[in-house]
Amino acid sequence: MEVSVGTIPLMGWVRTAPQLSFSKPANLFFIAAGPMMDIGWLGVLTGLMTIFRGTEFADTVLAPVVVVQMMMAFGSVVPHHVKVFGGRLPNDMLALWKILRRNPDSNAVLRQHYLNRLRPYMSPDDPPWHPSGQSDRVAFYVLKPDLTDEDITALEDELTHTTSASELLLLIDTAATKILANPAPPPSRLDALLDRLTEKAVAMAPELRTLKGTRGAALARLGRHEEALDVLAEADESNDFNRCLNAAFQALAHFHADRKELAAAELETAIAILRSNNWAGTVGWKIVGTVCVETGYPTLTECEPTKPNAENLAPPRWIGRKEA
Repeated sequence: MEVSVGTIPLMGWVRTAPQLSFSKPANLFFIAAGPMMDIGWLGVLTGLMTIFRGTEFADTVLAPVVVVQMMMAFGSVVPHHVKVFGGRLPNDMLALWKILRRNPDSNAVLRQHYLNRLRPYMSPDDPPWHPSGQSDRVAFYVLKPDLTDEDITALEDELTHTTSASELLLLIDTAATKILANPAPPPSRLDALLDRLTEKAVAMAPELRTLKGTRGAALARLGRHEEALDVLAEADESNDFNRCLNAAFQALAHFHADRKELAAAELETAIAILRSNNWAGTVGWKIVGTVCVETGYPTLTECEPTKPNAENLAPPRWIGRKEA
């Protein structure tokens, strides 16, 4: 939860993560709480003004507070847009009006997108999927562009409570991919987490070749090069995204095994796929860029990806340390 307090905190703003399920009564009640509290506080303050009428306390303290509360209540119940942190948002009453007029399920697109992401991890024996509070939490991590250190801590806890096998596999695979998209730090708990999660996912569903691709990528990042190549040889190659990442991590494994010609060829394959799909700025681009940095190859530019060759690949770092 993120809380910001202004110099004069006269208003509040609650922002929630999108939910997969949609309930008009729940949304109405949630939004209506703001105006109800404003009106309730105005009633309490008005009652206090009546009790302390004619006293200095009423004139110097309560009267200004009542005026401010009247302004807040008026701003809450009169429909209009407000600017919050540079954005133009509806106030509570306007939001209520929009929800009342909204007939279709506003979360249908989000739910379908999540279900499409989930389907590859489903088993034919799984019961029909229905969104739940647990699904909302999984979707939060799946749809979040990047994972912060705080997210990783919360994610580890969430993994212990996710009971749906398909959603657990989706969560593990997505989290591992996002970790792999960041430059490899010195050995840390992320390395151990990456190893543990990808190993668990493959053990849960050894028939899913896409999980083997993620496992192979993790092994390549962890320095277990020959194991990585063996696992990546069994990885899913059914789409360009998987082919691109498999090639990138095969390049990383070959590079650390001092096979620079093969590493250059695999990097060229990965970059060619990026170029053909115009994936600049995506997680695939980040991952290939991370591999380029790890191998000492010039960082990719979003405008014009360059082709690697064996001559401009840096010598493996572990060889340099050994010779030193």
